[in-house]
Amino acid sequence: MINVIIIDDESHGRSLLHNLLEKELGDQYQLKESCSSVKEGVKAIQQHKVDLVFLDIQMPEEDGFELFNYFENIDFEIIFVTAFDQYAIKAFKCSALHYLLKPIDPVQLHEAIERYKNSKENKKAILKKFDVFAEYIEGQQEKKRIVFNTTTGFEVVVIKELVHIAAEGNYSQLYFKDGSNKLVTSSLKGIEDCLPDSYFLRIHHGHIINLNAVEKFTKTDREVTLINGDTLKVAERKLKLFLSRISEAI
Repeated sequence: MINVIIIDDESHGRSLLHNLLEKELGDQYQLKESCSSVKEGVKAIQQHKVDLVFLDIQMPEEDGFELFNYFENIDFEIIFVTAFDQYAIKAFKCSALHYLLKPIDPVQLHEAIERYKNSKENKKAILKKFDVFAEYIEGQQEKKRIVFNTTTGFEVVVIKELVHIAAEGNYSQLYFKDGSNKLVTSSLKGIEDCLPDSYFLRIHHGHIINLNAVEKFTKTDREVTLINGDTLKVAERKLKLFLSRISEAI
């Protein structure tokens, strides 16, 4: 049984989500309370055993993120519900926070529920991800960190430490300046969308490189050697772009 609380200042939004959850989860789902504000939600969470909270972000009195201030320990999962623009949606993706975009699509809800079933996170984990989200939303010109989901949880990565990323089927392998590597459960395309394009470039359908980590390039072989010793081929169709971008990065 998944015990749920919905927090949204719009009554029709709460009703719609409730109906979608009933269709998605059937007898696995129990709505404990439907709340119109963060304060109501806090009281409901304190009164009930809660597994999952659907939390609207944009509300008149307190936004959804204020919920964190009321709890020393968070032992329930949160899925944010938002009508934010595409820039903020990208920030959600790059911070690996669970979210649903309004109006809620049943397919997206199904995917969010599946993610919930596969990962249970505590307050510390959620706050780490929210920290990256806030960093992105604040409009810093150079994003410093990104969150990657892994087979065992998630990892917060300092972007400048990345040397290159290689596709591994539906997953990706991250390679770092210290010689380490990490398998993450993100596609290369998803990672590409989150990296700053000022110094990251996809040189091949299976590889993204940090242009600042390039040590040398051999034009005859179209091979780039990176600071960790790895040598990668630049696709012919990417050669002109690579040469242009590498001159900008140096």
